[in-house]
Amino acid sequence: MKNLKSFKSLVTDVEELLAELQDARGPEVQDLRDRVEESLDAAKRAIGQQSSDASARIRRYATSVDHYINDYPRLAFLSGALIFGTIGYLAGAAGRER
Repeated sequence: MKNLKSFKSLVTDVEELLAELQDARGPEVQDLRDRVEESLDAAKRAIGQQSSDASARIRRYATSVDHYINDYPRLAFLSGALIFGTIGYLAGAAGRER
């Protein structure tokens, strides 16, 4: 989340810089503006695709867990009890070692 805020801040700063350079003329300045705009657009697309890919993976895992719980409720309960029992045991054992 912090990286996304930093990226949005960078995008805002770069867009402000491009707006200030709009009045500047010359082939070098125009070339620089074009390259910066292309890079900024590519970065925005990459961030958008990454977040949609993560959402799709989370949705797929949640669906598989939901099917598992609905198809095998007793086994799901026992699995949860075993996992949380193990976590509780390990937490207690770690607390006693101090």
